[in-house]
Amino acid sequence: MKKNIAVITGGEASEVGISLKSAEVVCKHLNKDKYNVFKVVIEGADWYVDRNNPVKLKIDKNDFSFTIEGHKITFDCVFMAIHGTPAEDGKLQGYFDLLHIPYNACGLLQAALTFDKVRCKEYLAQYGIKTGKAVLLSKAEISNSNDLFSVASKGAEIGFPVFVKPNKNGSSYGVSKVTKHEDLLGAVENAFEYDDEILVEEYLQGTEVTCGIITINGRVTALPLTEIRSKNEFFDYKAKYEGDSNEITPAEIDSTLAKKIQETSISIYKKLNFKGMCRIDYIIKGSDYYMLEVNSIPGLSEESIVPKQAGCMGMSLEELFGSSVEEAMGSKVLSNF
Repeated sequence: MKKNIAVITGGEASEVGISLKSAEVVCKHLNKDKYNVFKVVIEGADWYVDRNNPVKLKIDKNDFSFTIEGHKITFDCVFMAIHGTPAEDGKLQGYFDLLHIPYNACGLLQAALTFDKVRCKEYLAQYGIKTGKAVLLSKAEISNSNDLFSVASKGAEIGFPVFVKPNKNGSSYGVSKVTKHEDLLGAVENAFEYDDEILVEEYLQGTEVTCGIITINGRVTALPLTEIRSKNEFFDYKAKYEGDSNEITPAEIDSTLAKKIQETSISIYKKLNFKGMCRIDYIIKGSDYYMLEVNSIPGLSEESIVPKQAGCMGMSLEELFGSSVEEAMGSKVLSNF
């Protein structure tokens, strides 16, 4: 019997457009011979099944079901395709845990921790994971413009250039590279538009790489690294989603170093007690490499990095998404990977 799979998307974050795009790709490539695939969209308090027609089938949040032609439909598994809140911060995971519905992403605790960039780095530091210097600034410290200027100036202690970014956001929304003190205040104000906490981070000049991690049949697997060569100042929104970068898979770096980064990525995944897919970003500086962040629900559009990495090792999108669903449901996956 076919399993009913909810590909849940939308959300409340600035990344909603990316989420919808990821969901379209997942719905397209999940095997329709094995699954009944339903796209479930979250728009604030409005949750509904989107069938690409004007009739929206409302989700009953009491048990995450919907009714069509008098028949109640429940779900066997949820495929998370939401970037940002309420999935990458763990809220949805808590909801589905209460309903005992499996999902293909990490749990509530892991999502909440990795969504909070600075606390995630602090946690991983105890295991020897290297990260750049950073100052955390809070909107709670600010009551007037003088306070804002004072808070912004704290970031200058790191030394320029610096990156200013929301502590809890993705897709490079609200991120600025700042090279001089007089531009810091504007960057801080911009970042506070996206979160009530922001980071001023040390600029690490080097080679940016990223490593996708998946689990197949209980085995944590590191995908081939991707090297990111942005045409812009950094790997910003345009570089990520509008083609302003060259993404080279596998990365053109020393093979021994690549293997070390893959091993570190697997170690981080295990230390966090992760499950599902994730992507971990790094900067290589000299012979060292520094973790930038852990992305608990990476982009899944056809041009996104993790699908390309999976393709590099011979894994189709159908296999990638299907194995993720089967892993979530505790099923064995027939796979050569």
